[in-house]
Amino acid sequence: MFLEFISRQYRNQFAAVVAANLIAAGYGITVGWTAPIIPLLQSLDSPLPSGPISTAEASWIGSVMGFGGVTGTLLIAPIHTYFGKKVALLSLAVPHLILWTLLYLGDNVFYIYAARVLAGITGGGMFALVPLFVADIADRRIRGTLGSLTVLHINFGLLAVYTAGNYLSYHTIPQIMICLPVAFAAFVCLLPDTPYCLLRKGRLDDAEKSLMFYRNVAPEDLASGTPQGLAFVEEFENWKVFVRAEDDKEKLTLADFATPAAIRGMAIGIFLMAMNIYTGLFAIVTYAGNILIASGTSIDPKHAMSALAIVIILGNLTSFAIIDKAGRKIFLIISNASMGTFHAILGIHAYLFEADPDIGFAWLPVVCLAGTIFSATLGVTNIPYFVLPEILPAKIRSIGCTICFVLMSSMAFVLTKTFPMVLEQFKLYGAVGVFTTVCATSIVIIIFWMPETKGKNLIVEEKDGKGVLAGKGKM
Repeated sequence: MFLEFISRQYRNQFAAVVAANLIAAGYGITVGWTAPIIPLLQSLDSPLPSGPISTAEASWIGSVMGFGGVTGTLLIAPIHTYFGKKVALLSLAVPHLILWTLLYLGDNVFYIYAARVLAGITGGGMFALVPLFVADIADRRIRGTLGSLTVLHINFGLLAVYTAGNYLSYHTIPQIMICLPVAFAAFVCLLPDTPYCLLRKGRLDDAEKSLMFYRNVAPEDLASGTPQGLAFVEEFENWKVFVRAEDDKEKLTLADFATPAAIRGMAIGIFLMAMNIYTGLFAIVTYAGNILIASGTSIDPKHAMSALAIVIILGNLTSFAIIDKAGRKIFLIISNASMGTFHAILGIHAYLFEADPDIGFAWLPVVCLAGTIFSATLGVTNIPYFVLPEILPAKIRSIGCTICFVLMSSMAFVLTKTFPMVLEQFKLYGAVGVFTTVCATSIVIIIFWMPETKGKNLIVEEKDGKGVLAGKGKM
């Protein structure tokens, strides 16, 4: 699969998605930053002049990203609608630059709260925008794999901060991370806006050049009539027909959300967002340090967190290699089933450990967390983001994605705000018991309700609530 990406046909798509996802790596660092840092802030060695933070303050640090996520999702929609996806991508660098400045200069917990809100703004905008950017530029044969790159980059960020957070000082990480949004903006500046955005602006020549860039088609391919050139001409014509059809449609109204396709698409989209959050991985990566301490493992949490981050990467690489080999549903079922199994084993061990700390098997919690993380990367953590544009009707796709990601950010806030208190009041086995139940419920919903979208052509018209292919061009 990797050789396919570095081939001429897909090279520029791959490079563009990697560049766009540099901000995802930065977001992953902000998500994982809490895992090594919150235990430090709660300890007597806290770098804050005010001393150790409380459990309530720790829960706010973990959760206020949800507020920012809602804000970022709502802000990014009008930006990419009116100014294009390239400008919208560039705008994500601003809050990310400011947040690391606040963490470096701040001397109390309120600076951290503000930085976490800005991290959420970056993440909310990124989750709402990058899947649409991928949908605009990716060939449908590799759209799933390119979509997986977002979560892969997030988890590279987790690996970096899980490792660096254990060995670098509190103020050194922000000094290093300030460079990332600058590099991200520089690379995005080199990319053309997407063909869809340029066609919507009436810039026909620029749109053609953009699609030529993302399909790596040279002018001589068009002149000589090569198979690649002919496929390009057909696809570009399909894009023009699609955009004209969108322009001829009436403005979006509430009635557009009442069609059978829209209702089902939105319901599935909201389910996917809820599954992504409440199957537990977001809580694990946010509070990994606290979970490891509560689990009673004999392995040093510092080393365990680095190992868990490596497992995340291995899982993502596995998903990256196989995601377009089979349908979306099968990977989601496998992912949920294996996550639920590892959650259940961890919960049983945590319950027995609570009754008898000398029960043994102190290595088992780390194995279960590693298994949960690997299982999540096979489907739960990545498939929802690129399936969402696939299951929503074209007319409501942009606003539908925005609504779903706003709800996801709200769900993330609820989970991360309540998790420390749940861990304290109901112990680890109570928390993972909820996650196990969500995994089991998700499997039933996926089997009986969710459609298969692998290979779906996103250049569609909406007709009587049903998607109709607008052409045979490959997306």
